[in-house]
Amino acid sequence: MASSPMVWPIEGVNIAVLADCHIHPGGGPAFPPALFDALAGSDLIVTLGDMGEAAGLDQLAEIAPVIGVRGADDSDDPRTDSPVLVLTSGGLVLGCVFDATAAGLATSSDPFTPVADFDSAAERLFGRRVDLLLHASTHRGEASNAGDCLVFNPGSAVLPSEGAPATFLELNLDEGQLEGRLVPLG
Repeated sequence: MASSPMVWPIEGVNIAVLADCHIHPGGGPAFPPALFDALAGSDLIVTLGDMGEAAGLDQLAEIAPVIGVRGADDSDDPRTDSPVLVLTSGGLVLGCVFDATAAGLATSSDPFTPVADFDSAAERLFGRRVDLLLHASTHRGEASNAGDCLVFNPGSAVLPSEGAPATFLELNLDEGQLEGRLVPLG
């Protein structure tokens, strides 16, 4: 990941974060109807990989603009072609990757265990210090931290890991403050 990450300025305060949905129309799972109601009012939808085919992104784009990173199970789509994404809002910086372990930010992604030099590793990857790391690939929602950096994995709203609830992440970025919560579906 030697190239510079894509940087996206956030407009709005209500951000929904999804991952690991594996939407493949005509032969795969579908978004649960409750998800669309839960996403109403979102200003932006961020996807963290393994969303499946572009048709799933198109469904989400009917609710709010969609941007994200590429996972292993993603079709070619300019909205999610980058392996690393930096989101900015005021003075806040959010770093997005599909797999935190593969990106060199963690020794384990489930549960999240940051590398010893997390701050340095994150700055190398994202080109700056991050206030929040968003990662996926485990199908299990989790909130943790790496020093002063908040860390969230939204889990999967469609195919959660065994024993985990179906979840997505709701972020509120208002006046330089960051609040996040995992939202269970059903």
